[in-house]
Amino acid sequence: MLELLKSLVFAVVMVPVVMAVILGLIYALGEVFNVFSKLGHPKEDHR
Repeated sequence: MLELLKSLVFAVVMVPVVMAVILGLIYALGEVFNVFSKLGHPKEDHR
């Protein structure tokens, strides 16, 4: 029973952490591509 409880707690703790990491990676990739596109065409402005 204790083992099951431990794995349940571990799962509950890990899910938000993993979600946050994935969201952070997506955000970071977006920022990186933003910077590259700004460097690539400084004169063009996309709207």
